[in-house]
Amino acid sequence: MQNNKSNFLIYGKLILVALFWGGTFISTRIVAQNFGPFTGAGLRYSVALIFLIPLAFRQNRNFFKDGLRKFPLMFALGLTGIFGYNYFFFKGLKSIPASRGALLVSLNPLFVMLLSALLYKEKITKLKLLGVLVSLTGLVIVVSRGQVGSIFSSFQVGDLFMLGCPVTWAVYTIIARPALEQTTPLQATTWASITGLSLLFLFSLSEPAMPKITLEIGTSLLYLGLIGTVVGFVWYYDGIQKIGATRTAIFTNLVPVFAILLSVLLLHEEVIWFTWLGGILVLGGVWITNSQQIKKN
Repeated sequence: MQNNKSNFLIYGKLILVALFWGGTFISTRIVAQNFGPFTGAGLRYSVALIFLIPLAFRQNRNFFKDGLRKFPLMFALGLTGIFGYNYFFFKGLKSIPASRGALLVSLNPLFVMLLSALLYKEKITKLKLLGVLVSLTGLVIVVSRGQVGSIFSSFQVGDLFMLGCPVTWAVYTIIARPALEQTTPLQATTWASITGLSLLFLFSLSEPAMPKITLEIGTSLLYLGLIGTVVGFVWYYDGIQKIGATRTAIFTNLVPVFAILLSVLLLHEEVIWFTWLGGILVLGGVWITNSQQIKKN
């Protein structure tokens, strides 16, 4: 009974993570129009570390000493999930619409499932595969706004950059598995942010000087750092630790659905049939992927 409650708490957290990350598409779009990809991402993680480092020290007084012992693993997390992913994310959203980028990012669960099977011999069950495919179908309907046939009629350079996101995120998620056997979600998130920010800072030196930070940009950076990174990444790690990489990654398919719903709420866009249909399919896919474990509990 306790395990059942614990898993449902994780599911609730992961749904909220998807909601928070849906908001990052809007915030990143604002930041990406004003900064280079390395500078914009670097500012995001600078904000995040203001909150992460004190929390990490509060949890573990030997935070730095313990992290240095696992530095290669922590560096790999920063290289893939922070530096690599954010470079592709910012670069892609600079030239293509957020909705189009969201579809490409939605390949995350499929890549995570394939890597898990390849590296950890994790069995790809029929239900897991069906869940991923149903969820992906729903995403295509939502992001294409019902015009499925025309979604990739004009492939752009920005699309290639966005394809780097699911690749780097899948590697990051897989690396998180052994990392979380040695540390906590909070410690791993903090070290990944530190190492990733170091790389972002080095590469940002070649970008133009920073423009003035307006209230809109400042608010977007605060959201990206505090909500999108501190809360989102820690809870995502918590999901990997508790229910596994593939079943956690499938929740990221809710991100573009939430991104569009937030656009409806914030930008007053109309909710049309394809949003409801696609959203139901995405939720159905998430349920199918996790259904075996839910029944066991």
